[in-house]
Amino acid sequence: MTGRLLDTHAITTFLARVAPLSGDALHEAFVCAALEGGGSFRVPAERRAVLSLYRITASGPTEAAAITNWIARAREAVADTVAEADTLPACP
Repeated sequence: MTGRLLDTHAITTFLARVAPLSGDALHEAFVCAALEGGGSFRVPAERRAVLSLYRITASGPTEAAAITNWIARAREAVADTVAEADTLPACP
């Protein structure tokens, strides 16, 4: 995944907003973000929850696991993007 395609500010802001949440409040925040931001949160017939927000996709055997996996992938993507930006040459 190329970090330059990610809106790291939006991802970081969302992560900060959901950090203190748990249970139903956390689930609701993700469902709302998916509905309002053009993402998706679905449980297909095979019963594996799939969550896609801010160009980051994660899945899990339950909706809670998909959320946990998404948070981990989002943190990793932001860290990778920052590290990638740090390695770019300075403008002349």
